[in-house]
Amino acid sequence: MNTEKIKTLEKLLDSIEIVENARSIEGLSPEDRVQLEKASVSLRNVERSIIRIKTNELVEKLTHDAQALDKLADEINRSAEKLAGVAKAIEKASNIVKAFVKIAAKAIGAGLI
Repeated sequence: MNTEKIKTLEKLLDSIEIVENARSIEGLSPEDRVQLEKASVSLRNVERSIIRIKTNELVEKLTHDAQALDKLADEINRSAEKLAGVAKAIEKASNIVKAFVKIAAKAIGAGLI
């Protein structure tokens, strides 16, 4: 599915480029300009939707990964005190991932991504 979204996005970007190039053609009628503008807006909306889906998938995956890191850190903490430093490093990495997820989720919510 991931590959399909990337291929779709690549083809969509090709279409956007074609429409944008067509918009610069001299002598277009006002109706043609309006149609090209509508096509451009529609294509860009689809582009944003695909990017939003990919971003949401990334947030979901990173959230899951952060939870797995937390679990691993807890297990290491319980297994031996000498590995506590390793557990702290993993906890720190997990916190960094969680912070990124929060930032990405806010950006999605604000429509920035």
